[in-house]
Amino acid sequence: MASPPKFSVDDVNRFLDRVPFSVTGAALIAAYSFYKARSFLGPSLHFVDHVRANRWLSALLAFVALKALHRTLNRLTRNNGWRADPPKWSFDKGQGDVVLITGGSTGIGKEMVEILAGKTNKIAVLDLAPPTYDAHGVKYYKCDITDATAIAEVAKQVRAEVGEPTILINNAGIARGKKILDVTPEEFLLTYKVNVVGALNILREFLPHIIKINHGHIMTTASSASYAAIPQLSEYSCSKAAVLALHETLTGELKHRYNAPRVRTSVICPTKVSTQMGDAMKDTDNQFLSPTLDARWLARQMVHIVESGLSDHLVAPHYAHLLLPNLRSLPDYFRWLVATVGKTHDIITDERNAVQMKTYKLVGELDKKHGFESVVPKPLEGAHES
Repeated sequence: MASPPKFSVDDVNRFLDRVPFSVTGAALIAAYSFYKARSFLGPSLHFVDHVRANRWLSALLAFVALKALHRTLNRLTRNNGWRADPPKWSFDKGQGDVVLITGGSTGIGKEMVEILAGKTNKIAVLDLAPPTYDAHGVKYYKCDITDATAIAEVAKQVRAEVGEPTILINNAGIARGKKILDVTPEEFLLTYKVNVVGALNILREFLPHIIKINHGHIMTTASSASYAAIPQLSEYSCSKAAVLALHETLTGELKHRYNAPRVRTSVICPTKVSTQMGDAMKDTDNQFLSPTLDARWLARQMVHIVESGLSDHLVAPHYAHLLLPNLRSLPDYFRWLVATVGKTHDIITDERNAVQMKTYKLVGELDKKHGFESVVPKPLEGAHES
């Protein structure tokens, strides 16, 4: 069950964005201000003169105009034009788009499945974990996405029982929370294989049909770690940076190599989410300014993006959208400041990771399946806690 949403600065931001800082809101404010001024100064007052005479109104209209231009250019660039290409949902056999989601048994994927099940019965879930969702009309396939041969076999069943997928949600992912000297090469590689190679395997199997019909949506669940790596998250951060690069490469190839400009591509880069995997991460001290994201809320945003028929790049919460993608281009002292204020060095510890691994058992099961045991970290001689 999803935790209740927390009131945060993002709620304030959404209100400002939709009311005073929207085109309609700013126009109404300007019109009302002009009406009040004209009733006092008389009909000789012109609107342009009124705007020039009021710096606050000029600033508001300029800000909203620039914001509208920014979003217009983003839409034109991401979607190779203005036109949206939304999915068609249907419960009738052979009709409507088919959704395939990896990692759909738990966490964010489970929440997406429950939302989508109210719109269509054409949903295929690929996961090694057993389903925890409460939804009807969903086909579950136990599958190791790191195994291209296994995916090819499952794909035959999906096409026969559900249909040819046109919406791919590459959501599967694992994390360990070990220090660099504790994680073994085998563990590092397996995390990379699940988070990156698994997504590639799904694309190689199902993308050709999507390219052929020039319609569909590929959504990739990346992470804030795609931009900002933190202590004890090496293999996860490396894999999520690679997933972001895979998304960007896919976007370019769909237009310039495969001539499929109407296929939408979106990437999701959240900070901590209230899922079992996220339990290893400490909540921030200030939940108003830096909230832990509710999994149900994030799933709704992801479904909304799919239904919009438009490509998107969602970084959540909103403050992170302005901050994280720019960290690489800003000076090192700014990155230090962000890490210090955000206490990112304390987000993951051995203690929290040990507690989380007692319930998040999928990683250990994957290790055994691939022929090795998870290594329990041992204290490093001579090391000290800072």
